[in-house]
Amino acid sequence: MSHSLRLELADGELLVLQLSRRCRIYARSGAHWLTVDGQDICLQGGEYALLPASKLLLEGHGQLEMHPFTDTPLRSWLSIASHYQTV
Repeated sequence: MSHSLRLELADGELLVLQLSRRCRIYARSGAHWLTVDGQDICLQGGEYALLPASKLLLEGHGQLEMHPFTDTPLRSWLSIASHYQTV
């Protein structure tokens, strides 16, 4: 069974995730800015990135979908470190 997570960010939100496994993140809509391992990545709707196991900072607006590279339960590949509303 394949597990995935859909997120929707609004303007002014910052989400910090801890990825314990590599994953693929897909921008379903909007514009998103990611920082992982000191690298900044910009995604527009329809684009994706492959991410290492690491701390991930997300901000922007629109929908994102995340998929781990292995069939592991959701709780074992991702944890929410913090969420901020900056506006």
